[in-house]
Amino acid sequence: MADEVYFLYAFTWSDCPVEGLGPAVDPRFPVELVVSGRLAALASRVGLDQFDLSRLAGQNAADVEWLSQVAYRHNAIISRAARLRPVLPLRIGAVFRSRASLASRLEHCRLAVTEFLTRLGDRQEWAAKIYLNQAHPVASASARSGKDYLFRKRDQEQARRTAQEQGLREAAALEAALDNQADRACRVRNLPASLTGRREKMLLNAAYLVSRSASEPWLKLAERLGRAAADKGLLLQVTGPWPPYHFCPEV
Repeated sequence: MADEVYFLYAFTWSDCPVEGLGPAVDPRFPVELVVSGRLAALASRVGLDQFDLSRLAGQNAADVEWLSQVAYRHNAIISRAARLRPVLPLRIGAVFRSRASLASRLEHCRLAVTEFLTRLGDRQEWAAKIYLNQAHPVASASARSGKDYLFRKRDQEQARRTAQEQGLREAAALEAALDNQADRACRVRNLPASLTGRREKMLLNAAYLVSRSASEPWLKLAERLGRAAADKGLLLQVTGPWPPYHFCPEV
């Protein structure tokens, strides 16, 4: 029916269980599969009487708060499905005016989705971030003169640059060790302190694809590397597993 609007979360295999995936973005409707052969679209209906699509743009404070709830449910459903079957997650806001139009989209990208899910297999995404502690004393605390202050400030700036250069070398070695034990890896944009909420400087933000059977050895390696890195002023933070957001093709 033309008035059955669908919100798309991900593509997956048609045998993906949908029970227990959590509340849909519009909780009045269940999460379901729109199946086409071996493939399926993980989706749910939304009612336009309450689910205003224009609010997905987040143009005011009320919309942003509403959108954060939608984003949370969107990610939670994808994450739970990813624990059960391979998924190709979609960005928030993929909405279709009918079940038929959603099925048509799945048919259009059938080859790319099939290839990706087959290649992904049982792999999951893990995130690794490396931070450098840049704490250093304030130059003016014990300066006896303006000249003394400038010298101390110059020395501290040089020490900061040296520490960062050393940190980058150590981070590169750590990254290489993690890369070698993962199936795939990719760099992600480093985040500023305003987004990380940390005073330490981010040196590396990376994503890794690791099979479920290899996850425990990979995590133990990360733990060992993290302990060694801490002695050199670095902090290694590993989170996951996540759906394979950073390895998906455009569909």
